[in-house]
Amino acid sequence: MKKLACIAVTMALAVAFAVPAFAQSSKAAWRFSELVDLSANSGGTTDTGWQTILTTHIKTPNAKELAIGVSLQCGLVTSTTVKSKGSTGADTSSAQGRIKVRVKITQPDGTVVYAEPDNAKDGLPSSILADPDVPTGVTYCDRFQKLEATFAGLNCTADLTTGVVTCLNEESLRLLLETMNAHHFNFIHANAVPGVQTVEVQAIAQANIALGGSQLGSANAEAFAGAGALYVETIRLIKGADGTTDLSTLN
Repeated sequence: MKKLACIAVTMALAVAFAVPAFAQSSKAAWRFSELVDLSANSGGTTDTGWQTILTTHIKTPNAKELAIGVSLQCGLVTSTTVKSKGSTGADTSSAQGRIKVRVKITQPDGTVVYAEPDNAKDGLPSSILADPDVPTGVTYCDRFQKLEATFAGLNCTADLTTGVVTCLNEESLRLLLETMNAHHFNFIHANAVPGVQTVEVQAIAQANIALGGSQLGSANAEAFAGAGALYVETIRLIKGADGTTDLSTLN
């Protein structure tokens, strides 16, 4: 009898260890990276396209939601230089860098959905960047920088008869900004179907420049990501809520 019991226990353990770790039922999953390879600059690639930078798996039971937290370091570099002299008029130089994030969820049946919010409105009216593919995600960092100036010029001489001033060289002015910050945003996927969910953080880095006026100046822009972390937890919302519901309207 003892021998049969030992065999039964051994078989149970064997079955338990045969199940993949990512398929086991759990309440939370975590993934981080000390360096995320995501960078775009106006001197080369201006748009990385949507790239998967963090991935994890979680098994959801019935009637559960996924609460998803995504943290990411954002780096932006914008440099604008303007040059002008005398009658050449104003010179303008613009640069912009941006990183956006969205959360892709591949459900047990293979269908793909995106955690909410997935189409947040951009807030920079002077943007010179194209909108990424839908869903457009959430902006984690974005900077538009524009410099404009009109200068008299350098190495100038005056005609003693007419009084006309002629300048041989342009004056120039440069503005350079470099920033690195960590940002976090919370996403939610309501009414998750039961089974193993594949959760991917997708990000896009974009950079662009624009010259105006006399176009004698120059510009450069870069957007890049540093470290990232992904946290996924199974939760249960108040009945009837989906993350957008005003709870005061629920019975």
